[in-house]
Amino acid sequence: MNITERIAEHCESIKFSELPNDVVEYCKILILDFIGIPVRSSDLESSRSLYNGISGISKGGECTAIPHGRQFLPQYAALINGAYGHSLDYDDTHRESSIHPGASVIPSIFAAGEVFGTDGKRLIESMVAGYDVACKLGMAVNPAEHYAHGFHGTGTCGVFGATAAAGMIADLNTSELLNAFGINISQVAGSMQFLENGSWNKRLHPGFAAHNAILAVNLAKSGFIGAAKPIEGKYGFLNSYTHNPDPEKAILGLGERYELVFTGVKPYPCCRYIHPAVDIVLQLLKEGAISREEVERVDVEMVRAGYYIVGHPLERKQNPQNVVDAQFSMPFALAIALLRGKLTVDEFNNHNLNDAEVKRMMKKVNVKHSEELDRDYPQKWPVVVTIKTKHDKLVVRKDYPKGEPEDPVSFEDVAEKFKSLVNHKLGEERVNEVLKIVRKLEKLGDVRELTELLIEEK
Repeated sequence: MNITERIAEHCESIKFSELPNDVVEYCKILILDFIGIPVRSSDLESSRSLYNGISGISKGGECTAIPHGRQFLPQYAALINGAYGHSLDYDDTHRESSIHPGASVIPSIFAAGEVFGTDGKRLIESMVAGYDVACKLGMAVNPAEHYAHGFHGTGTCGVFGATAAAGMIADLNTSELLNAFGINISQVAGSMQFLENGSWNKRLHPGFAAHNAILAVNLAKSGFIGAAKPIEGKYGFLNSYTHNPDPEKAILGLGERYELVFTGVKPYPCCRYIHPAVDIVLQLLKEGAISREEVERVDVEMVRAGYYIVGHPLERKQNPQNVVDAQFSMPFALAIALLRGKLTVDEFNNHNLNDAEVKRMMKKVNVKHSEELDRDYPQKWPVVVTIKTKHDKLVVRKDYPKGEPEDPVSFEDVAEKFKSLVNHKLGEERVNEVLKIVRKLEKLGDVRELTELLIEEK
């Protein structure tokens, strides 16, 4: 089975005129969902550090780093936008592959698109290809085993998705795209070691993927020869980065099932494995079934893949030391949801990390792995939340977090999320113009008409 060839041929075959309307419309939702995040996350300490470090070696180009301006070489603009877009942990998630495809694919499209003056229809075609490649590889690599080996699929699978997308923008032929994939088998990266100390590495993973995609595409377009069979070969991706891969999933449904429409949008800025439990708690609060004063204990049962990211070791998760720790702490998220009745970007701060009431509530939240729930993974991401109060015990299961196709969000919902992230930097008039452009993305003449609106007003 020559998987890499099948994937490259699929990318070349994608035509806007043949895409279903729901795929086109969902592209707009995912583009809008992404572009607000770099604007807001540019204020983070990690972002300032990244910007200063890259500025020292990369200024002089004409590609946009959101929201700073058009001043970077394309690969570095892609790196910054990818890292910024992942920094709030607020970007889209493909459930069955357990990756965040947009944070690598969209920055690669923007950077390459600004170089080639790409229009809206080609952006959509490339986005569809990028999501297909990244997400199908994520399913094929077996996400639970991929995590167990210490790899973060957003970075590893993301580099191939970003390469597919940027390669289409650059109009690579099939042979050139195969070489670009072959080059990037030597640039596949994304380690879960960041969990050890709540480091900023994870934020770089999709940025590196987008950067490496731009580099590989340029090399391939210049005739550089990459490794053959980088996905299915003896030392290829599927045989080197996991146990028990399912290679057929890498090509299953190509041209029929578009993975983009199976990608969820996040309502909360934290690890997606936390979301269904937060959904449950906020719904119970809204219904008046629980009150924060009466909660004595919260038990969360969840799948293995998520448990070792957001629930284990429990003592560490009940005592997050920084914002990254908090983004991957089930106890922190549920404590804030119970105490504040919401979970927005503003809640992930040092004040809440040190708040005595939050610390007490975190101690009431316990997390454990359920082998029974594993049977439904990754098609479902189930959790069972048991809340013991002074007068009652409630047990609620949820299989899909809000924002999944089974519990979808609308363009209007995402527009509100976008506004909440960018209003302070872009202004109402510019925000409304962005919304108009994205609503009619297929009519966009040049991607620079959109990216120039995402530059902060001085």
